[in-house]
Amino acid sequence: MKHAEFKAIARQHQIDFKVNDPEINIAADRFPIRTIRKNGKEYKIEVRSSLTWKDCRDENNLYRIFFSGFRREITEEVNREASLTKGQMVTNLLRSEHIPYNIFFPMRYDLDGTARLFNRILGEERIAAISKINIEYNPKGLADGTSFDVYIEYTPTGTNPNEKGGIGIEVKYTEKEYPIKRGTKEWEETHNASGIHLASNYSNPSNTCGWFKPEFIADVPFEDKERMVAHVAANRYRQIWRNHILGASMVLGLSEKPDDKLTEFTSLTVYPEDNGHFSEVWNEYESKLTPDGLNTFKHITYEELFPLMQEFLSKTGIPHLNEWIDYLNRRYIIK
Repeated sequence: MKHAEFKAIARQHQIDFKVNDPEINIAADRFPIRTIRKNGKEYKIEVRSSLTWKDCRDENNLYRIFFSGFRREITEEVNREASLTKGQMVTNLLRSEHIPYNIFFPMRYDLDGTARLFNRILGEERIAAISKINIEYNPKGLADGTSFDVYIEYTPTGTNPNEKGGIGIEVKYTEKEYPIKRGTKEWEETHNASGIHLASNYSNPSNTCGWFKPEFIADVPFEDKERMVAHVAANRYRQIWRNHILGASMVLGLSEKPDDKLTEFTSLTVYPEDNGHFSEVWNEYESKLTPDGLNTFKHITYEELFPLMQEFLSKTGIPHLNEWIDYLNRRYIIK
């Protein structure tokens, strides 16, 4: 679908879920009213796909935006993370910040099954054992705010047990690319007065890892429009590339935390198949990668992932497995 069409359908899907599904079950006429200013005038906006701050918690003071079977554990973890901005995460059903918790938090109960699942996604028996699943993790390898929505650390098969592999997961829903603003830190670290120019925190991992074809990470003058829009720092690819090189920084030992040094890494994006932006962008982005880079990059849709979770995860390990997978399908798959 075109992005605007998909976002409109996804918004209505979340409104219907909020009103009709017993997991949330909030009356249709209860939603936030926001005031915005445009051209000197104030406008009242009905945000029907959001919960009010009062409604976002259930009778046990737990966040309704999370699946009820793990709601208490997830709420406790979210509340422990002082750095998290909880407003939009726990009230806006259309944004993706809460989705990593709903999909990946319960996998902690079955690390063996999760290892089997990700070996299938990676296409080879690469994972011997999973040691951690972290939500919203920044190893600070790029000296910026880039973080993984989910970070999975594992022991690779057939290696020294002290070696570690990592999977950095980006979880999308209705998002697409976002325009970069002149004068921001991100602009200054990807441009100079002449055109695209990567600062050292981005150029070092991009060049050293060997995952990118040189022409797509090199300097480009503003006058060369064709190369500007094809560069990894262009709007269409920038966030995908930054998450990719965050993993490269861990392989290269650039992280602030010595324990984050990896011997191998995979960047994985999870998204709905009807999100046209991401469905269209993969071939373009992969054309910028070397063979080594292609081996570090994967993507999978919700529609592909959820059946694999049902196949590989264990009912004896994960409480409420069938109810949880059914919830994910009702919540995020748009029929």
